[in-house]
Amino acid sequence: MPVVTVLQDDADTTTVMVEGQMYNFDDRTGFWSPWSVSDFISSGLSIRKISLSMNFEMAAKENTLFFQKRQILRFNKPIFTYPQSKYKLHISHQIEPGEDRGKSYVWNTVIKDAETHTVLLERAAKLVAANISLRKPIDLPKWFRHKYSAPKLNRLNNLPDGLRPKSVPVEFPNDCYQWRTKIRYSDLNGFMHTHQSVYTKLCLDAITSAALGGKLQHFIFDICFYPIEYVDITFIGESFADDELLISILQSQDDGSILHCLMEKDKKSIAYLKFKIGLTTLSKSKY
Repeated sequence: MPVVTVLQDDADTTTVMVEGQMYNFDDRTGFWSPWSVSDFISSGLSIRKISLSMNFEMAAKENTLFFQKRQILRFNKPIFTYPQSKYKLHISHQIEPGEDRGKSYVWNTVIKDAETHTVLLERAAKLVAANISLRKPIDLPKWFRHKYSAPKLNRLNNLPDGLRPKSVPVEFPNDCYQWRTKIRYSDLNGFMHTHQSVYTKLCLDAITSAALGGKLQHFIFDICFYPIEYVDITFIGESFADDELLISILQSQDDGSILHCLMEKDKKSIAYLKFKIGLTTLSKSKY
């Protein structure tokens, strides 16, 4: 089990150090899987004594649930060949207000190697509050808005401010590659809907199917062997166990490294993802 040490926990930033052997975070390369990184970011919040954990627990007691509306992950290539035996990382978090007057906030995170201070990952996630029982949007609790009312002077990253929700910016033609899948019970989180990281995983599975089937330019191998540069996810709806999903894939004609994915349930959009993926495969795998 990894050991988590609190390095900073104040009104500006929370930073923890995570060290030790990690399990169940690898993919077919034997290294860190892109879809598990977002889960890993939260692992350092398992310490109940830090302010972020206490604030989330307090909100939950007030019948408030937080839903992600948008998430951007920007990867640095070394993260995909980071040796498990070396795990010693600094994870820093900042909370800032969203752009819509107290109805959302932006959670910024950076992961660095603790020894070299190399940035491995930057993430920005926009979350909105909802009533747990009714699952309808509500304002953030007043005490939460007051605590995180001011933008940070020294931001952890330069990802977009506010993270305004994006409509699907491209049209997916009828002849684009499509892949069907089904949500499993193991894909659900504690709120009994599909965990946010599963959408990334399923889209990468769909892209791998397209690549191995010769449906994409440049990509001819399992997509996990190509370095992902960034993922931009807009969450539109929810999905639940046994839901059947249709994933459509469109490769940009202007930049072949950009892939658009649209996820639909019963012909309704539930998520839109934009990937930028390096065209050169990773030079090594663990095996």
